[in-house]
Amino acid sequence: MDNFRRNLNGPDAVGLLAALRQGTLSVEQLAQAQLARLDQVQPRINGATHIFRDQALAQARLLDASGDRSLPLFGLPCSIKETFAISGEMLTAGSARMAPQVPGEDARIVRRLKEAGAIVVARSNVPEFAMTAETTNPRYGRTNNPLDVHRVAGGSSGGEGALVGAGASVFGVGSDILGSIRIPAAFCGVVGFKPHSAAVDQRGTWPVVTGNTRSWLGLGPLTRSVRDARLVYDVIATQPVAAVPPAPGRLVMPGGFPLAMREPCMAEALAAARTALLEVGYRPEAQDFSDVPYLYSQIPKLILDDFYDGWLRMLSTPAAGRFSPWAELLRQLLKKSTIDEGLLRWMLIAPLMKPRSAVTVNTIAARFAEARSRYQALLATDGVMVLPTLGLLAPAHGQMNRLSLKPGVNGWFTAHTLGNYLDLPAMAIPAWKFTDPATGLPPSISVMCAPGAEAQLFAAATRIEAALN
Repeated sequence: MDNFRRNLNGPDAVGLLAALRQGTLSVEQLAQAQLARLDQVQPRINGATHIFRDQALAQARLLDASGDRSLPLFGLPCSIKETFAISGEMLTAGSARMAPQVPGEDARIVRRLKEAGAIVVARSNVPEFAMTAETTNPRYGRTNNPLDVHRVAGGSSGGEGALVGAGASVFGVGSDILGSIRIPAAFCGVVGFKPHSAAVDQRGTWPVVTGNTRSWLGLGPLTRSVRDARLVYDVIATQPVAAVPPAPGRLVMPGGFPLAMREPCMAEALAAARTALLEVGYRPEAQDFSDVPYLYSQIPKLILDDFYDGWLRMLSTPAAGRFSPWAELLRQLLKKSTIDEGLLRWMLIAPLMKPRSAVTVNTIAARFAEARSRYQALLATDGVMVLPTLGLLAPAHGQMNRLSLKPGVNGWFTAHTLGNYLDLPAMAIPAWKFTDPATGLPPSISVMCAPGAEAQLFAAATRIEAALN
């Protein structure tokens, strides 16, 4: 076990913000401390693709000299996922073949953070094309888990999970289309919040999703605490969370689908989280989710329909030549790969999984749309679900893609994917009180709600966080 375990007694963003506003800590002091921590951990975790040292310190001095201390994120250092546009900075999605993009303006989410007084200290690493749960790519290399560098940090916001989990970033922001915020949060022992798809402006983030999976994608924060997640979310969201806490509502207990947990600590943490809500008045309500196996089995079909042809185009360039998955497979066998092994796995299953007709695509998409409407109506404004974020702790490098990209219904991943294809706000919360004795790693518990019920989610998450830590 490495010595990067998060100090649970250390200040979170809300605590640091209070010190900055009171003047007991200067913005420059905090920026220097975060940059020093980043220098300390970066050689081992490789979470950052670029460090904005000079720009961050210059901005910190400006805020100290004339900054508005009432700004919601006044002086807080943060990191940004590499697939979010920063004006004048190369966006590569971790690919050595795709032609880099150099945006002329910041993504809307980055603009909101800067306008709120946050200081961007680093960009964070991603899997190639941000499509797998192992953060490794041909351009920037592999990101390691800050809790155990021999294990994966998750993906696709794995650099964010590693930086926040190592204490190198006060908070980060990422994107999540199949768990890409919550998987790194779970593996790295931090909080990760995926809002619903329309909650945060996605302009300026890569890729632009226009197909049937566009409602699966959400942008949100990775933080040290639930209250930090709310602080950041209220800045980046088009509509902040209601200030008045709601009365305890219904604890929806979904059943009828395979749900597997590899370690005993996960079931113990799940039971404790549910009990914490029942003790304050949440009413248990069993519901049938027996169409989850069908929906889960169709995920690769819609992902490949939306993305596969674009991947081929982006990987085929004048410099690199026309891309062929089968030729790349041979190159990888010869140790001469040009793309990441995880991305190639996606492309090799395309002949089996990619739908061959628009009729098939529309039929599958209609089933997802019907389920999305039905389950959102079931949860309504007072219902929350509490499930394990994932059914496994962070595996060793090289194992996560084999597990998560394996055909068939996999109970380790059925819970977190619900949040994407049903377009539910979903928050992952570490359970340090239930640390696995064999590995020292914490399990992670998720709470979900329907769009519009975020106040209920944050109230439940706050209660769960207190019970699990």
